[in-house]
Amino acid sequence: MRPFLAFYIGLRYHRFGQRRGLVKFISRSSTIGIALGVAVLIIGLSVMNGFERELNQRFLSVVSQGELPAVHPPLRNANKLTQIAQNTQGVVAAAPYVNLTGLISYNGQVDAIAIRGISPQSQLKVTNIKPYVQSLAWQRLTENQPGVVLGSQVAAKLKVKTGQYLTLMLAERSDNGKFKAPKRVRLKVLGTFSVGGQIDGQLAFMSLKQAQQIKSWSAEEVSGVALKVTHPLQASDVVRRVGLQYPQLVYVQSWTHNYGYLYQDIQMVRTIMYAIMLLIVIVACFNIVSTLILAVADKRRDLAILKTLGAQDGLLIRCFMIYGAYNAIVGCFWGIVFGVLGSWWLPDLVDVMQRITGHRLLSPDVYFIDFLPSQLQLGNVLVVSITAALIGIVATIWPASRARLIRPADELSH
Repeated sequence: MRPFLAFYIGLRYHRFGQRRGLVKFISRSSTIGIALGVAVLIIGLSVMNGFERELNQRFLSVVSQGELPAVHPPLRNANKLTQIAQNTQGVVAAAPYVNLTGLISYNGQVDAIAIRGISPQSQLKVTNIKPYVQSLAWQRLTENQPGVVLGSQVAAKLKVKTGQYLTLMLAERSDNGKFKAPKRVRLKVLGTFSVGGQIDGQLAFMSLKQAQQIKSWSAEEVSGVALKVTHPLQASDVVRRVGLQYPQLVYVQSWTHNYGYLYQDIQMVRTIMYAIMLLIVIVACFNIVSTLILAVADKRRDLAILKTLGAQDGLLIRCFMIYGAYNAIVGCFWGIVFGVLGSWWLPDLVDVMQRITGHRLLSPDVYFIDFLPSQLQLGNVLVVSITAALIGIVATIWPASRARLIRPADELSH
């Protein structure tokens, strides 16, 4: 019984020692504050994990991790340059591409578009675009059928459907550098793709062979070479090493240069979430301190009797540390419960609210996705809950130590 005496007294004080309204209110406030901080951080980190997952699995499935476009296109000897890239350490795969930038029009509607000519077999080694493209559209691309695969937002804006024809207008320059009348190309819509974000309104695909024909290039002439690297965060260094081996001048581009702000924003928000949680938990811990100070003052006579019976100062301190730690642990428990449930239900809840209000939380014109993702990770739950519990326990040390200042003679003489 002696090893558990501190637990017994501390829990008994917690259960029967909160009859005073102020002590009870402050005690519950501390529990609710810790639960709120833990739940908010678990939900927030889950959302950040979801954004990072979508960035890696969805956004980078369409956007190349690295690119080497020619400074003065076309880039010649495409096969040889692709082979050089694939033989470079840190490069997983390489694929040539042709870029076309212009205007597309259909039935009076006009929109700017960036069309990428790809070889489907080579492109799958660099990106994972296939799951987001309609199956028949991907098959038509594989068969080198003439036409274009539009982003879903572009198709919706133009109100064009699969099988219909639209007009692509490309700017052209004469030998003296002046612009000529735009080149017009009639294209059949082979299908659409939907990634869910701003890319659906900016990008389209066609076969590499057709893009070369529109540019009047040979089979060995391309706009550049796209790369997939082993470590995406080191893409800039790897792409630079490949570019230094090319005989023709190329720009060195990576996703971290063009879209690295997305990853940096995710990490910044994650850090801010940790800071917010710590502040909420620290404020809640002040309530724990207040609760223990009032509890020690309320139990001065009981403590004097325990000291008279031979209780050591360490036992009394442990009693009130357990008294205060109970609030921290209970708060962490309920914070974990609500945080886990919130992480699971938040995307569906946001989707329902968007349907009711008609307002989208994430606009596809601004963000790279148009839905709220969430991915719960056990490591985050453990780190958050353990950190909050430790802060709560540490906060009990000073007010609990005041119990050793009780003098039995002074208290029992009244």
